[in-house]
Amino acid sequence: MPRPAHAPGRPPEDDLLRWAAFACLPAAAALLWHGAPFLTAAGVVCGLAAVTAASHLLIRRSPRLGAHPHARRVGAPPHARAHAPRNAGQTPAG
Repeated sequence: MPRPAHAPGRPPEDDLLRWAAFACLPAAAALLWHGAPFLTAAGVVCGLAAVTAASHLLIRRSPRLGAHPHARRVGAPPHARAHAPRNAGQTPAG
């Protein structure tokens, strides 16, 4: 039986945010390896950490997609487009 991608009881976005936070360190290491100044690498780490923190905040505050029982995509209902004529000669090229 395959393991779940994330631990039960913990939202899957936690794993994504953990990987994003972890990715800050290799980015700084790569910059230092290629000769960038330490302050540049530190600034990049701070910037990536800020973006990760902002993403974490936005993900936590956003509503879950599909959580509402009557949620549907914006636009016509699925059955309305299924029987609509396709381009019936109404294109600009004629």
